[in-house]
Amino acid sequence: MSTVEPTRAAVLRARILDAARRIVMREGIDALSMRKIADAIGYSAASLYLHFEGRDAIARELGREGLAQLLVRLEACAEVEAPRARLHAFAHAYVAFGCAYPETYRLMFLPPREPPREQAQEEGDAAGAPPNEARSDAETAAITRLLADAFAPVCAEPALLARALWALLHGVVAFSLSGPAFAPESSRLEVVDAALDGWLGADCKPDATRKTGETPPDAT
Repeated sequence: MSTVEPTRAAVLRARILDAARRIVMREGIDALSMRKIADAIGYSAASLYLHFEGRDAIARELGREGLAQLLVRLEACAEVEAPRARLHAFAHAYVAFGCAYPETYRLMFLPPREPPREQAQEEGDAAGAPPNEARSDAETAAITRLLADAFAPVCAEPALLARALWALLHGVVAFSLSGPAFAPESSRLEVVDAALDGWLGADCKPDATRKTGETPPDAT
């Protein structure tokens, strides 16, 4: 069976992203620059603009990749049959991912890109979001659906609680990355477990197979 080889442009784009990813992992988001990426792959900085609008576009593409990776982790947890156990598995996997890959996590939630005022006036709303932002929206919607589907059998407003859970998990990860508030992993998971058990009813008991502080195998 014949395979289609990637174009030179696709190969270079992948190299740019790989170099940017390594810079961010090694030195942090603030260290990322077009010149530093160009030096890493042996190209001129100007040539990078043929593939990306700039540093922010590269950072957002890395963030989209992070959302896709998180989605894979959560989809694995969807195999858990009991809805409540599935929600706890989602929560543990989310927190584990965010704390294990802090720079990737920060890239996932960069503020939306604002086009220049003149460009926005000329293009209006018809142009829509840039491709990588549109893809990020798709992954965000998929994650929200996973959470809502798990809430559906056990509550009356699954979409609302899905957003509430995501807000809670984001807050726990953000606190964990910025200071000692939830430094021990067990403390982070106790917070999300307590919140979930409270939302799902006062009579909710942790599953016999779930121990506080235990991370699901697919979340490491």
